[in-house]
Amino acid sequence: MSKDISILFSGGPDSTLATLYALQKADRVHLHTYHHLWMSMTSNHKKVIAELREKFGAERIVEHEAQIDTLFKKCYFTGSSKRLKKYRTFYIPWICGACKLAMHATTIAYNRLHDIDTTYDGANVESSAYFAEQTDSYYAAMKEFYRSIGMQCEHPVYQVERTDIETEKFGLITTKNTKKEHVFFSTQHTCPIGLLVHAHARLYYRPFRGKNRLNRFAGEVLEQTIADCRSFFP
Repeated sequence: MSKDISILFSGGPDSTLATLYALQKADRVHLHTYHHLWMSMTSNHKKVIAELREKFGAERIVEHEAQIDTLFKKCYFTGSSKRLKKYRTFYIPWICGACKLAMHATTIAYNRLHDIDTTYDGANVESSAYFAEQTDSYYAAMKEFYRSIGMQCEHPVYQVERTDIETEKFGLITTKNTKKEHVFFSTQHTCPIGLLVHAHARLYYRPFRGKNRLNRFAGEVLEQTIADCRSFFP
């Protein structure tokens, strides 16, 4: 067993499976659930945490919640005119990428305070066609960001299909069949911005800009945004 592992935790099957993997390696896991003003049903994840505590012991599950509105906006708007000019419609899909960057930056600050050097992100390839923060290039750039400050970021469920089925193998029932849910999810928050981004990518960006363009540019945009926003990070 290692020390502790931080996890970006929404309560969905991807982040839940990442947590289950972490519990095989760490004495404790720190579940980071972040909110902004546009999210709804923000307490859904607590039912998963309750089941995790019951199965693995309350002392091994540390719950941490925080608002990221201010940092999220800075990550999105700082350098936005430059990105809009260079990438044009890529400016819209980047909303979720900026949100995820704010989550990671806040987690890094928490890790420093608690002497944690590893973060798990439940990113999954299933959504990589529509969301910048789920692409290979974003994933690689984020790993490099962590390495640059002496930490590591892992995406242990990236290639796992039907993560909800995999969580059942660990004896969990709250995430059963959640991959079949749409729009409103029983174990995690709902973000209307994410729905708009998905619609934009599916109806406009992929058919008219090319299905591989998002992956090609996501990591490049993340690297530039990190450089532009470092002074804002906690």
